[in-house]
Amino acid sequence: MVTTKLGKLWVRFWSLTGGVGVSFKIMGIVLLLIGIFGLGITIQGRNSLTQTLAMELEKQGVALANDLAARSTDLVLTSNSFDLYQLLKNTVRNNEAMHYAFIVGTDGNIISHSFSGGVPAGLAKANVPAADGQQNLVRLDTNDGIILDIAVPIFGGRAGVARVGMSTESLREVVADMTARWLLITGVVSLAGLLAAYLLTSVLTRPIKHLVEVTRAISRGDLQHKAPVWAPDEIGRLGMAFNTMTDSLARSRSESEAYHAELLRRNLELAALNAIANEVSGSRELMDIMLRCLVKILEFINLDAGWASILSDDGERAVTICHTGLTPETLIVVDNLDLDKCLCKQAINRKSVITVSYGEHNCPVLLAGLANGKQIRHHVTVPLIAKSRVLGLLHLASPQPGRLSSENIQLLGAMGHQLGVAIENSNLWEQLKYKEEIRGRLLEGIITAQEAERKRIARELHDQTGQSLTSLMVGLKMLETARPEEIDQRIKSMRHLTGQMLEDVHNLAVELRPSSLDDLGLVAALEQYTREFTDKFGINSEFQTIGFDHRRLSPEMEIALYRIVQEALTNVVKHAEAKKVSVLMEVRQSSIVAIVEDDGRGFDIQPKSRNHEGRLGLYGMYERAELIGGKLTIESRPGKGTTVFVEVPLG
Repeated sequence: MVTTKLGKLWVRFWSLTGGVGVSFKIMGIVLLLIGIFGLGITIQGRNSLTQTLAMELEKQGVALANDLAARSTDLVLTSNSFDLYQLLKNTVRNNEAMHYAFIVGTDGNIISHSFSGGVPAGLAKANVPAADGQQNLVRLDTNDGIILDIAVPIFGGRAGVARVGMSTESLREVVADMTARWLLITGVVSLAGLLAAYLLTSVLTRPIKHLVEVTRAISRGDLQHKAPVWAPDEIGRLGMAFNTMTDSLARSRSESEAYHAELLRRNLELAALNAIANEVSGSRELMDIMLRCLVKILEFINLDAGWASILSDDGERAVTICHTGLTPETLIVVDNLDLDKCLCKQAINRKSVITVSYGEHNCPVLLAGLANGKQIRHHVTVPLIAKSRVLGLLHLASPQPGRLSSENIQLLGAMGHQLGVAIENSNLWEQLKYKEEIRGRLLEGIITAQEAERKRIARELHDQTGQSLTSLMVGLKMLETARPEEIDQRIKSMRHLTGQMLEDVHNLAVELRPSSLDDLGLVAALEQYTREFTDKFGINSEFQTIGFDHRRLSPEMEIALYRIVQEALTNVVKHAEAKKVSVLMEVRQSSIVAIVEDDGRGFDIQPKSRNHEGRLGLYGMYERAELIGGKLTIESRPGKGTTVFVEVPLG
């Protein structure tokens, strides 16, 4: 029954179309073929482009979220809300696809965000990372369209979670624009097909057959097949137009393939950067992080060996902290490299990647042995940079010269910045731990000093003031039974004793805090202290001021500078064995400078370092200077005396 109905419908359809002219038949067939072909390409291209851009957007969001988590770690740990807010705002401003960014604390509350009108309700709990501390991606259907919400734990989840939202609006616009272009091309090609079909009716059957063959070849995907042009007439022009269309489609396919190849390369690069970012953001030791990153980089660019080194504070020496693929003999050569005589110095000075190949340059590591039995013939040095400062070097070695492309070298430069941040973070963490340790020891020393000072004051009051008061009481009692001629003598004796008691109490109060510091200011107090210092210890002292003109400072600044100078002079007495010491106080345009210089025996001090183990007095001076926003510098060499330089900004 069904077959009979279908047969009748087919007969009726053919009866209607069979009577149509050949030109209309050809135009209908050509239009149908071109429409199917164009729509098929449009649908396939739209789906492929949508998937590719979606994957690119996800990877971009993950990379940005990991970068945000790595850069916000120190700001969250130090509760630097302002810089954290600026980081979020700048990140959203510099990435068009990013819709928002915010930081969620360990307690689930939002620490900082980039929303201008507040965080939407329920957004903070819409994406929570898994318990294993891995990143998590959730698609959110919002009023602004589909948002890719990415959550990345900060510092392994112990400092909170970084959340970014990537808008798919731009993706939709790109896909819609490309779809419209493909449909437009399909429409244009359809119009050309209609014209070709109309012209084909006025020429011989043979050119039509050839053109049908070409059409069939194109439908199979063979865009190299060309339609023969028999004459410069309508059919010939149709053949040329058809060939032009084929060339355009071939170019479009080539461009699409090249675009897909570029996307694949960029995806691989982003995957490598993401892998390095994941290693850098881990909580392992610096040596372990560098070794893991070195292995991943070698795997990505398919090289044989490498090593990483950290520069000394003066930048003149490199210390190898990890290596792979090197022989023990090569490792000795690497450890004894003289940077001044090596091309690696150019990487430090230029802050860019340097490549060295055998036969083109002279490098100590070239022709050195590798663990696989080959020799180094190509050497790449990557500077590890953080805040425009080279902190270390990453070296990659290969037995084959010219292995790296310009894209790989550019990628290595980006990785160098990531590893530089890792080194800086490690240094900051070590400095923080050391500073906390010294701060604890300083607090312990302060408490001990306070107790010793209290014990001394108690002893002074008991031994001197107490005994004097006892003598005064005995004298007053003796006045009751004294003869008239003895009263005057006893009163004079008690008056002298009372004066001595007042002087002792005054000296004790001055030692605790000089009254001249509050009444007359810093200059008068230091001038008095240096005079008493000379009288008490026999060390010739000089005190000079420049630009003060009876100027008073804030109480905090005056007491801090007074105590720093006092501690410096105390160190002169205890350690310097000096004969002369000078104190200079100078007011400059935007700062106040205090200089204490002696001609004593001096001591060894490491430049650009605060590693004064066991010298809590010096560290206390550093702390006092930092509390008032100043900077303290100590210069000393054995036998050359010591200079303490303090500079505090005004205002």
